[in-house]
Amino acid sequence: MFAVLIMLFSFTTGIFAQDTTSEKKESVDIENALPQGVTLFNQLKYSNDNQKKIEIFEDWFNLDYRYDIFSAGIRLVSFQPKDPVVSGTKRKYSEIDFKYFKTEIGDADEGGTIIVGNYYALFGRGLILKSYENRNTRIDNNLLGVKLTGKYKGFVLNVLSGMPENIDGDRKDVLYAADLEYGGLDFLKTGVTFASNTPATDGVAKTTLASFRIQPKIWNFDFYGEYGIKQNDDIKKKYFNNNESIVGKAIYGSSNFYYGSFSILGEYKYYDNYTFSSSDNYVNYNTPPSGRKDYSYILLNRHPSALNQNNEKGFQVEANYFATEGLFFNLSFGVTKTLDDGSYYQRINDTHISELTQLKEGLFQSTITWNNRFSTIAGIAYNEELATNTKNITPVLENRYYFDDINTVRFVVEHQQTKNRTTEEKYYSDVFVLEYLRSPKLSVSLVTEMDTHERESGRLVRSFWNFIQFGYSVLSNTEASLLIGSRQAGAICIGGVCRYEPEFQGVELKLVTRM
Repeated sequence: MFAVLIMLFSFTTGIFAQDTTSEKKESVDIENALPQGVTLFNQLKYSNDNQKKIEIFEDWFNLDYRYDIFSAGIRLVSFQPKDPVVSGTKRKYSEIDFKYFKTEIGDADEGGTIIVGNYYALFGRGLILKSYENRNTRIDNNLLGVKLTGKYKGFVLNVLSGMPENIDGDRKDVLYAADLEYGGLDFLKTGVTFASNTPATDGVAKTTLASFRIQPKIWNFDFYGEYGIKQNDDIKKKYFNNNESIVGKAIYGSSNFYYGSFSILGEYKYYDNYTFSSSDNYVNYNTPPSGRKDYSYILLNRHPSALNQNNEKGFQVEANYFATEGLFFNLSFGVTKTLDDGSYYQRINDTHISELTQLKEGLFQSTITWNNRFSTIAGIAYNEELATNTKNITPVLENRYYFDDINTVRFVVEHQQTKNRTTEEKYYSDVFVLEYLRSPKLSVSLVTEMDTHERESGRLVRSFWNFIQFGYSVLSNTEASLLIGSRQAGAICIGGVCRYEPEFQGVELKLVTRM
């Protein structure tokens, strides 16, 4: 397992020892470190929690080779032990979990591609199929099988058959899918998608999804709309007495409008019993747009709301305006609600619950560039979140000072006032970030977080977390990050998909190498 780490440092050390008197020479040396056509990517994470006595090593090693119209690759994954936060019970601690062989014929407009092995696929916006990897949220729902793509005169056809991993790391279910898109018109794209799965368990009905999408462009408007339906004979018979052929549906629409220095984005979603998953419910084949805003600040992510493809509807609107060259405004507002008792979801579960506001969020933010050395970002956010039943108001202030083209100092203050609507408790949290950046090599960040609680009247309890993080780029191919200290528990959410990270106290090392 540690051979990967040794090899990684060998590559880096060997390159570092060469003549690097100029950026041009550095780039040439790195390119010549591997045979022509070979690319390497390695991501390593090592953490030692000295409070919980937990030591974790994880490594993803990708090796790819391309020659003419052919390409192939493998990914070796190692962990010892596996991160306890990550679900799944895969038995092996080191294995090649991704391998493929790919052939490309023709050109970008007319031709074809064949992939045999492991692959990812995205149809439309993911309403029916989104097979992808995101290591921050620990999502990897790759498929093992065959994927074919053909392009001709504006038509693009994707056909695939593949098997996802179940919770034990085995591949038993089979997924079939096809997508046909036409983009031969400058002002219009259309597409249809079909997908069906064959469960590993005998006697269990397959689930079938189909959708139609349309993408017109008119003047300064861009629009995307997709409508999908879900069918399953077991659900149809058990809950609807074979009287209804559709057992779930989804609607998603988004629109962009641009006019000079002003732009506005609007999204609408309606997901009713539309989860498309493996027979053990470990893998979701589809991840439709969440209609939520992803934030870059720590406290704005403290009360996340995860996407539910079965039971939610809502909208999000975001407006951007460049008032002057040095003044920018951003305003966003979104609401996500559960469905009413007439939905497929509630009829299947035999519930009669009124609509509930699952998430309400708003943000107003301004960016002021005072001069070529100093800039300020000031914002305030409002959040209501059903899972923790809290209301949160969060002002944020960020200042950047540029000493020159290389040296920058960044200072961030976040304050969050929270009310728990169940217990009526009110408390607040503060985050302070002081960061020094020396572009493009070095960064040093000092982060302090304070959290207060008053669960008993008159008894205020304060908790503190502090860590320092160093980032350094070795030449132009390796990025290293070292964290020392303690970090508050929280969720990492991207596109409505969330992963919980527990409280941490210790040392964490990350290395990313690209060659």
